[in-house]
Amino acid sequence: QSFQALSPSQKGLQPRKTSVVSLMNPQTLEAIDSAMVVGFKGPASFTGEDVIEYHCHGSPAILEEMMEVLAKMDGHRLANHGEFTRRAFENGKLDLTEAEAIADLIDAETKAQKEQALNQMGGALSNLYHKWAEELTKALAYIEAIIDFPDEDVPDTETVKAKPAVETLQKEIAYHLNDNRRGERLRNGLQVVIIGAPNAGKSSLVNALAQRDVAIVSDIAGTTRDVIEVHLNLGGYPVILADTAGLRPNQIGEKGQEAIESEGIRRALKRSSEADLKILMFDGSAENLDEDTLNLVDKNSILFVNKIDINPNAKDLFNLPPRITDAAQ
Repeated sequence: QSFQALSPSQKGLQPRKTSVVSLMNPQTLEAIDSAMVVGFKGPASFTGEDVIEYHCHGSPAILEEMMEVLAKMDGHRLANHGEFTRRAFENGKLDLTEAEAIADLIDAETKAQKEQALNQMGGALSNLYHKWAEELTKALAYIEAIIDFPDEDVPDTETVKAKPAVETLQKEIAYHLNDNRRGERLRNGLQVVIIGAPNAGKSSLVNALAQRDVAIVSDIAGTTRDVIEVHLNLGGYPVILADTAGLRPNQIGEKGQEAIESEGIRRALKRSSEADLKILMFDGSAENLDEDTLNLVDKNSILFVNKIDINPNAKDLFNLPPRITDAAQ
């Protein structure tokens, strides 16, 4: 009915065939646009319902008038966020993993995120889950045969199949779950934190990686008081890089500006404990590596010594004590 009102001269649409149609305002009888229109007959549509798509030119004036005209027609309203995907799920056109993949594809900011979403939307995850369900059903059938027919001789060759099938399935599921959160990290971004003593050059490194001035750089120690985040696309992978306040927990107090810096250090240490990767920044112009930063070394750390060009004895700083090298392994 809406299509006939917008284009009364058009006899109709052939399903799944695009037609160039002149659309007009039913109230004013003035032209809206010359658009491509395609109709889909359910269930052979994305949502499984009868659908008409209007492919108008992208002019704001055209879109505004088109939406205004459609909104005045009975049975028409703006779709809610994700409503078409929800309808497709409710009508059995998509399963839950495919519906989630569409949301991930819409939100994808990097090539790797896009590829993961397309792979899941193509049924990779769904096929794996259906395979597990089939294997579990077969194992259940072996067990139910013993329970339902206790007085009959069920062949041992059949009954012994249940246990190894379940054990194999358990190993596959455990391996799938124990992927070190690769999928989650790719979806949400790899959390990388730069942490170190005041004035070690953390903010300068953030600005260099971001290729723009994200953080204030100053020779004055303690310039950064809070966690500053920048979202990067590194080789197609999403990275959330965090600049933090300089570590000097033994030199601050709980009043005035010192209290603000104390909170900054607390947030820095908290972000460090939650990060996927820590870049530990050291001042190479100092006589020794900062002990507070060294205490954060673990297997997820990268040690970065800055300003070695102004310290002739900087190479001596790389002789790390055994406790540090052991923690990094």
